[in-house]
Amino acid sequence: MKLLHLFLEGFIVMIGIFLAKIPHGLFFRIIKAVAFLLRRFDKRRYFNAKANLDFVFRDSYTTEQKNKIIERCYQNFVFVILESIRVPYLNKKKYLSRFEFHDKENLFDLLREDKSVVLVSAHYGYWESLGTAIPLQMQQELENYKNYKMFSLGRLTNFDFINKMIIKRRETFGVRLIDKKGAFKQLLKIYSTDIVGTGILVDQNISLSEGVEISFFNKKATQTSITAILSRRFDAYLVPILIDFNEDYSKYTLCIYPAIKTPHTSDMQQDILETTQLQAKIIEDKIRENPSSWFWFHKRWKTFYPELYQR
Repeated sequence: MKLLHLFLEGFIVMIGIFLAKIPHGLFFRIIKAVAFLLRRFDKRRYFNAKANLDFVFRDSYTTEQKNKIIERCYQNFVFVILESIRVPYLNKKKYLSRFEFHDKENLFDLLREDKSVVLVSAHYGYWESLGTAIPLQMQQELENYKNYKMFSLGRLTNFDFINKMIIKRRETFGVRLIDKKGAFKQLLKIYSTDIVGTGILVDQNISLSEGVEISFFNKKATQTSITAILSRRFDAYLVPILIDFNEDYSKYTLCIYPAIKTPHTSDMQQDILETTQLQAKIIEDKIRENPSSWFWFHKRWKTFYPELYQR
């Protein structure tokens, strides 16, 4: 088994190096080809995406429009996977030059003042670059970037060799991975002792015992409250960041929203709920602006509407 893992790890490294060296036009054609095959054989993701789109948009979008969104979703999914494999082998300067930062001061003014932040994002566009482009930009323009301990939440797998690759990729950009399992206790400890920046994706369905009920596209949904709790307890700033891409994935637009802080009134639960809902609204507005960049494959409304995903 160990030899198999070493072989697979070496094979993925070879793929990463190959993808990093080829012209971008060829990379884009590979994305489209793999996405086409995945769309043909992966009926589960198609079903979930179609269920979500029907649930949210009803008849305001035609079936053809919804299928176009799903087709793009498959391409986005393949791009994120292949880009993650090749990104450690890309020239970092050229890689960063592909990003256009909008309203950068909303984050970087806080970083210059050594404020702890939580980078709030979603499975929208090139979400994985939250842990690559931001650290690279910090290193380029902040004198105090070494003051920060940067983390990102992620889900580890049952395969050690894959976990090692995920962790190694994060560390290449100066970011440490925190496994989502048991993350809350780790984050409480980290924010109580250091100047911290952590990237957290907040748009997946979770159980009510792990989060709070919010409204998302005018439907009941659950969302993690961990970001709002960190803000309230440690006076940390929540900075929503959503990263879109152009048609062929050669350029990325990184939108940084004004910082949010959880109120500190006598009603803690209401403070947390309001701040969590505000984050959901920012994400929803961005998805409405460009629905094809969101990851429609998730069972986003499963807690309250499980029948949506019954085939």
